[in-house]
Amino acid sequence: MEIKNISLHELRKMNGIEGLVLQGCGGNLQEWVDGINDMLTESGILRNGSQFDKAYTFKNEGLTCLLFPFDDVQLDVGRLAMWRLETRENFGSMWLSDYVPNNLGGFIEEQIENLEMEMN
Repeated sequence: MEIKNISLHELRKMNGIEGLVLQGCGGNLQEWVDGINDMLTESGILRNGSQFDKAYTFKNEGLTCLLFPFDDVQLDVGRLAMWRLETRENFGSMWLSDYVPNNLGGFIEEQIENLEMEMN
């Protein structure tokens, strides 16, 4: 299991990728990853023995955050959506596609497209 440290700039380049962002992950990040994998397996969200084999960590506004990308995992997305809503208050759970526009000003490609539209 690799937890890769990424910059906010790299995060803003992840347009087209979806994942789960958890905010305020203090302490040992490997314990967080193991715990989330266990919780999502027990909840029937991770299916067929699938687990998050990679995660990214980044810091924003003084919080350590984890991103679990959805590629290469088998998910029950409906159950995950309910879990995300239930854990929003405790984990700051958000979709990556919501986090970047709401916390970082949008994906970099989107901003370039918007600038080009404004110039025409």
